[in-house]
Amino acid sequence: MRTIKIIPLLFTVITFAAHAQKAPWMKHDSLMEVIIKAKRAKLPSVQQISLRAPVNIKIDGKTTEWNDQFKAYNTSDDIFYTLSNDDKNLYLTLQAVNYTIVNKILGGGVSLTINIGGKRNFKSGINITYPMINKHDRIWVNSSAMPEIIPGNAVSVMQADSFMNNNNLRLGNKSKFIMVTGIKGVDTLISVYNQDGIKAASQFNNKMIYTYELAISLKLLGMAGNDPVKFAYNIKLPGVDMDAALGQVTIRDEDGNLRHYLAPGVTVADIKNNPPSLPSKVNLSVFQSPTDFWGEYTLAKK
Repeated sequence: MRTIKIIPLLFTVITFAAHAQKAPWMKHDSLMEVIIKAKRAKLPSVQQISLRAPVNIKIDGKTTEWNDQFKAYNTSDDIFYTLSNDDKNLYLTLQAVNYTIVNKILGGGVSLTINIGGKRNFKSGINITYPMINKHDRIWVNSSAMPEIIPGNAVSVMQADSFMNNNNLRLGNKSKFIMVTGIKGVDTLISVYNQDGIKAASQFNNKMIYTYELAISLKLLGMAGNDPVKFAYNIKLPGVDMDAALGQVTIRDEDGNLRHYLAPGVTVADIKNNPPSLPSKVNLSVFQSPTDFWGEYTLAKK
């Protein structure tokens, strides 16, 4: 299919707060906020251990099998995360609590790069980015609409559950694509329902905390579960490209530069007539700026 390269359009953004707003559940649930801060303080910035995945692991955007526990909290990306493996797959489980970071992921995805040679560079690595939501059909979580969960108030919990379910339905309907580079025989853009050996899912809980899960077949990575291979990995939040208008597809080339193309069925006129959809009251500098970090992982044997 032929694509047309276009020049990015610039937009003026008016309604952004200088600082990220606390999630509404934090207004009442100060104990939960204390617990989250304590979890962060106890965790390393980069995961230090190899880990076998739970036998009941399921890629569903929930942390049930992990008991909502993680092996690292990275301050650069502002995320909790765990890398693990079994004999068949490598897994990345990630969670974002901060309202700005959640929307940053919704707008730009999470990009995992794996370099089997151990080199910390992007060109020779395998890269997987999810979710890939078309800029013509973005979804955001707006803090002003989030119900507050009030301790001891069953009605507030029901309202929060309903809000969660509605947003998970929207998220599921729109985050149906994964971008892949560096794997021979796998298309650049694949469905989450693919048969290639890559699975991804994400969901909110009723406090609108976002959980992301990814599974990659070790065969696609040139690895085997019985071989303790050591590799370098990078977890990047690319950020939201403010120059790309609705209806454009953004692709990062081999040099790491963003390239914008018209999405199928979208014209230049469509882009000029549709200013970008953006969430309100996020930390703009964090929202649009890429952040990343490198680590090393060795496959865990039984």
